[in-house]
Amino acid sequence: MKKLIFIIVCLIIVVGLLLFVYKNSKTPSKNVLRSYSSPTPIQTASPSAQPVTPLSFTPEQLQGYYATYKDPYVINLRKALNGYLDGTNYGMDDPASVIKPDTSITGLLGGLSSFDKSYYQSKFIVYSIDNSLAGGKEIYIVFQDKPDKVFYAWVYKLAGGTYDLRAFAQDLEYTPDKMLQIQQEYKTFLNDKTHAL
Repeated sequence: MKKLIFIIVCLIIVVGLLLFVYKNSKTPSKNVLRSYSSPTPIQTASPSAQPVTPLSFTPEQLQGYYATYKDPYVINLRKALNGYLDGTNYGMDDPASVIKPDTSITGLLGGLSSFDKSYYQSKFIVYSIDNSLAGGKEIYIVFQDKPDKVFYAWVYKLAGGTYDLRAFAQDLEYTPDKMLQIQQEYKTFLNDKTHAL
């Protein structure tokens, strides 16, 4: 009995430390689209703000960005969203933990069931992607048909070579003003149904 209690306490401490390290050492993720240009940082819009110009890229930069949609982590994210929509939960090793509402991580509102399914019926653009401290990739996306939120997804590669959606949440740092700027800067990508997933 003491051994079981010791193991449970150790697991709680490890999970707590991982969450603490994850949240406190999280650096801004690599913005895939922004890495190909030198735009100004996102700023809160004001009523007197100038309109934001859509970003432009060279053909080589676009090809580099479009390669993101062939990344198996990104492909699995689309499969997992489709699996959630059709009820198979394909692409999720532990669907209950990804689907249920979760507010345990500061700055994120989590769980697929926390949002209207119409988001997942839309194609998405990859706003940024980076390696996760816990393994796998952190992918930030914006849905083309409802570009009012930035969503965070954590996709992990399992030992057998399959991919697993482990977390899905809205990043609450993206206010309506910031989303308006993103909608204007990335208008070309939000309207591109060919490359989005």
